[in-house]
Amino acid sequence: MIIPLLLTGLLAGVIVGFVTASIKSWVDRFFLVVLLVGLMQIPIKEAILINLIVVGLAALMMMVRQTDIIVAVRTNWTLIVLPAVLGSVIGRILALDLSASILLAILGMYAILVGVRLVVIKPMPEREDKGHPVWMAPIAAFSGLLVGLISAGGKPFTIPLYNTALGHHPRQAYALTALGVVSGAWMALATQTALGHAISQQDLILAVYLFTIIVLTALIVHRFWTPKLGRIVTWTIAPLLVLIGVRFVLMAWP
Repeated sequence: MIIPLLLTGLLAGVIVGFVTASIKSWVDRFFLVVLLVGLMQIPIKEAILINLIVVGLAALMMMVRQTDIIVAVRTNWTLIVLPAVLGSVIGRILALDLSASILLAILGMYAILVGVRLVVIKPMPEREDKGHPVWMAPIAAFSGLLVGLISAGGKPFTIPLYNTALGHHPRQAYALTALGVVSGAWMALATQTALGHAISQQDLILAVYLFTIIVLTALIVHRFWTPKLGRIVTWTIAPLLVLIGVRFVLMAWP
């Protein structure tokens, strides 16, 4: 059992590392949840927990590698962190209580929406008349809720909201979203533990193993990344996510 798990984990990690590096995403790797469930046949609740650990580790790495993000969110950061933390607590409580079939259906619908969004919404330039900062709070809460619920921070949707709806530069929108995911991931893990659902040694080891493979793959891909590669990967994974999402929804159907 161990060797097949490591081999399928290797494949999943390489795929996720390649895809996320190609689309410039260092956190919010919900693709891993899809592969943990679809490829590695891991129960969805366990898959969500494993991905939460991976996202938490990725968040720490991102903060070290991309220190400019800290600068980008130095103002109004409480409007991001506090709602994201609250949302992640609610999301984790719900995830622990919901059935596996409901979570699978939610993951499937999310995958479908992400697939459609990847080819529909494009970045907009920064606006001078930005939306009121208070509107950051519900967006961050939505991100935290998704983190706690299915270990997905909603970046495909929150970035356009910060960018298109509130008028922030795409880079600033990414920074705001990343801060919400970082805060939500670690609070979700803390909530998991506080509610008496301990993280098993096997899940922790597997998460670290996957994280290592993803990071190594992403660093290699980063060396030869081009905008063309990003477009090719986007147009490849978008229809795949829709198909996988439909499959998950049908699997969850009673």
